Amino acid sequence: MIDYKKLGLKIGIEIHQRLATEKKLFCNCSAKISGNEEPVFEFRRKLRPTTSEVGEVDKAALEEFERNREFIYSVYKNCCSIETDSDFPREVNKEALKISLQLAKMLKMRVPDELQIMRKVVIDGSNTMGYQRTIFVASGTGNSFIETESGKVHIQEMELEEESATKIREEESNRCSSFARTSFQPKAENHPSGASLRSNECKIYYRLDRLGIPLIEISTEPEIWNPKQAREVAMKIGLLLRSLPVQRGIGTIRQDVNISIKGGSRIEIKGFQDLKNLDKLVENEVKRQVDLIKIKNKLKNKKIEFKEREITNLFKDPGCRILSSKNKVLCLKIKNFSGFFKESCGELSLGKEIANYAGFYGIKGIIHSDENLKKYGLNKEELKNLKKELNIENKDLFLLVAGEKCDKALELIKKRILFLKKGVPEETRFAEGITTRYARELPGKARMYPETDLQKIKIKEIEIEIPETLEEKTKKFQKFGLNKELAEQISRSNELYLFEELLKYKVEPKIIADLILNTKKYLEREKIKIEKKDLEFVLEQLEKGKITKKAILDVLIKKSIKGFEKISGEELKKIVLEFKKKYKEKAMNEIMKKFGKRIDSSEVLRLLK
Repeated sequence: MIDYKKLGLKIGIEIHQRLATEKKLFCNCSAKISGNEEPVFEFRRKLRPTTSEVGEVDKAALEEFERNREFIYSVYKNCCSIETDSDFPREVNKEALKISLQLAKMLKMRVPDELQIMRKVVIDGSNTMGYQRTIFVASGTGNSFIETESGKVHIQEMELEEESATKIREEESNRCSSFARTSFQPKAENHPSGASLRSNECKIYYRLDRLGIPLIEISTEPEIWNPKQAREVAMKIGLLLRSLPVQRGIGTIRQDVNISIKGGSRIEIKGFQDLKNLDKLVENEVKRQVDLIKIKNKLKNKKIEFKEREITNLFKDPGCRILSSKNKVLCLKIKNFSGFFKESCGELSLGKEIANYAGFYGIKGIIHSDENLKKYGLNKEELKNLKKELNIENKDLFLLVAGEKCDKALELIKKRILFLKKGVPEETRFAEGITTRYARELPGKARMYPETDLQKIKIKEIEIEIPETLEEKTKKFQKFGLNKELAEQISRSNELYLFEELLKYKVEPKIIADLILNTKKYLEREKIKIEKKDLEFVLEQLEKGKITKKAILDVLIKKSIKGFEKISGEELKKIVLEFKKKYKEKAMNEIMKKFGKRIDSSEVLRLLK
């Protein structure tokens, strides 16, 4: 059992939630994603970093720029010249601003009198402008916290910003060095298992229909000290956000997690969406940092010496699996380092962890001597020549990197290996399942500068009411006659707003809840499309007393009450008298058999008595 307090574990969470506004944040385009629509047109561009407010270039942006990638953007009907960076932004979306201020009030945060719109440098292609517009909305106070079983976790700050473009795919160069599945590639769906080792000449494709949709980013103080508490905080903030008009579904909410331990460093994990497994993600990152600290201690009195050389000429055999005629192979020898790449590094070996850094430059793997070299088809003669070329001895470790950008990849690998003596490097990593891989260096202060095209926003001009929380809604629905389980279910459902809207009909609320949560879902599973107008039609017939509750399903399917009109009054009285005379004590059963969906059984029972 890991003692997380003894480890000095500190976790901070950033939650990004897309808002359900009608328009985008800085234009009048619809905030609804285009779905399967065809794009209107495409355009291409390359992005470059700019100098920030403090007169520096952000190192993470500079590192991204060095990858030299081209971006291709698909433009849809809900896009305009602002998304394509051909026009100035419009005034900020008041609806989105109001939602963010409501959340600030709910969390008892401090909102400044004026809000400054900023530009955050982002050149990974996710924004056509090379920056993301963001607004600092509120800062936390002593009363801004989430209560958990492990103690209070305070809210640090909140921003309102633009959602990024959607990445569709990457297309790499056809030039490759024919590596088989390399040792660092886990057998996971999202990894390029079995792919060739390619250069980083690639095009990145994005679609712009999501770009500019309002997004709230809310971050906690690094007060979370165990994995389960991290999950609890994220879930509670997620439930609180559902009290507001937010988009629902996969991808509409995601978490960035900042993690550090004693002797380690701050690691930012980007884009985690599987909230149920957030604790497992944290556990794996802690294990990775613990293992890196162990490796650091083993290397304490050890000198790391490199020797590198291009060895392309050693692999001229046409049948060689390491090289094709168009590629280049570099070899790095690390003196007295044999065995270290077998060391554990979280869920991976150190060799696989180091190989991830080559991937930053589009190289999908490396070969190293701490693994079985036979699978790469290295014959004895090639291996002998390789060892002779760099004077490699049994205690030495060597690795091979091939590809058009192998020079830059090797430099990053060397930098990472040297840092093993220091322990855990500060960096941004991407979540892949419940593990992570290197993404880029951590961004710093140099990525922000003021937006010059928009004025500051005066908060006093905006009226804010605090909305009901989901807990308050649950209690209210219980007063309407729903049991606790059903009240909680409808409160946390994607159909909450539909339920609240349909309460205008004078029908029992539990009938409306069951209609939405069960009947509608059942019919949709059976491939029968049910729209809001269909539900309104059924509830209107119930309200007017034209159908019974038992006829709801049939009326929804047929979208008509024909054949299901409710029988009551004198007509029902006549039927009851007739059946009572004919069937005596069996009259009730016979009436229900014949007219079950068209009559109210309690009314029949009353007439029979």
